[in-house]
Amino acid sequence: MQKAWLMTMFVFSIAFFLVFFAVYFFRPRKKDKISPHTLEKELLDPEEIPIPHRAEPNWPATIETAAGETAQASIVSVTHGSAFITSTTKLAIGEKFQISVHLQDRPPLQLRAEVTWSNMHLPAEKVVNRGMGIRFIETGEDAVCFINDTINQQAAPKTAAPAAAE
Repeated sequence: MQKAWLMTMFVFSIAFFLVFFAVYFFRPRKKDKISPHTLEKELLDPEEIPIPHRAEPNWPATIETAAGETAQASIVSVTHGSAFITSTTKLAIGEKFQISVHLQDRPPLQLRAEVTWSNMHLPAEKVVNRGMGIRFIETGEDAVCFINDTINQQAAPKTAAPAAAE
């Protein structure tokens, strides 16, 4: 009985020492403390905020609604998957339509799109550019390549001409 008691005490002593050793030497230090970013609000410089690549091509286009009505439009701004168009036609948010983009030296790009937002209902004094935000639903490979090329060309840094020697 005494031998079993001594063996139990020995095992518990070793276990206590190992736990104490682990807690004391492997505990996180104050300098190692990790704070989740959700609790920390960092103020960012506006120039450091990433802006999605966007181009402002001002392409003429024709909208064809599901009802078969056509209207003239202009693609003022385009990203890889969306665009801002100006048009006198009011489309409902969520409405899907066909848009043909008319380009010089190319056949028209045929795109299927959906209205994601609109400022058509706002008073004129509150709107800078009246139009709609759209997202592309179906695009051909040639349209995707052309839009990407346009965005990359406008996003490329403009090289300044070297200053003339005085």
